[in-house]
Amino acid sequence: MSLFKNVTMPCPACGKEFEFEAVHSVNADRRPDLRDEILNGKFQSISCDKCQFSFRLDPEMTYLDIGRGQWIAVHPFGSIGEWETIEALALAAFNRSYGPAAPAPARELGAGLKPRLTFGWGALREKIFVQSKGLNDIDLELTKITVLNGSDAVPLTAKTELRLADVQGDILVMAWVVAETGEVAEQLAVPRGLYDDISADQVGWKALRDELQNRLFVDMQRLMLAVA
Repeated sequence: MSLFKNVTMPCPACGKEFEFEAVHSVNADRRPDLRDEILNGKFQSISCDKCQFSFRLDPEMTYLDIGRGQWIAVHPFGSIGEWETIEALALAAFNRSYGPAAPAPARELGAGLKPRLTFGWGALREKIFVQSKGLNDIDLELTKITVLNGSDAVPLTAKTELRLADVQGDILVMAWVVAETGEVAEQLAVPRGLYDDISADQVGWKALRDELQNRLFVDMQRLMLAVA
């Protein structure tokens, strides 16, 4: 089931306190409507009834979709600098629930799940969207790296991310997004052929692919943060 907890929080704009049901876990098999809300960017959005300021609660949850083979630990974007520690904790949590430390029936379910770790709503939305389009998230991250290396000027800062926004025919629509607000800074059209070429090249991309293979945090930022 999907679980929520009541929290009392102040409006970031006017300070008025109000109660809100913060998500703890989403079961997309039983609540497909919540999956839809994540994809359209409306899930956990709040509007203050005093000043009408709208904002979105930072995610701290697990996302489960057994039918589509997804288990995702979701954390606030602001904690991405601690990804190594959080990844280890997420792996331990998955192993207790669906991995080697889980009861036999849960392990059977876990055999069909691909565990992942994401930071922020944009990253979670992308993982769900990528799966729905039949794309491999590792190959997508390698495609992003190629796009980044081939661009003369990109709006890359500590708070922007390159995310797949849409697939239109043979075009991958990518967007530079301000992670904490969801604001799109710039969009770009990437030929689907670039992704297909990278997916087919198992030799030339082996070193970087190995860095992401069998990991929970599958994101080009993993490679960038490791170097920083």
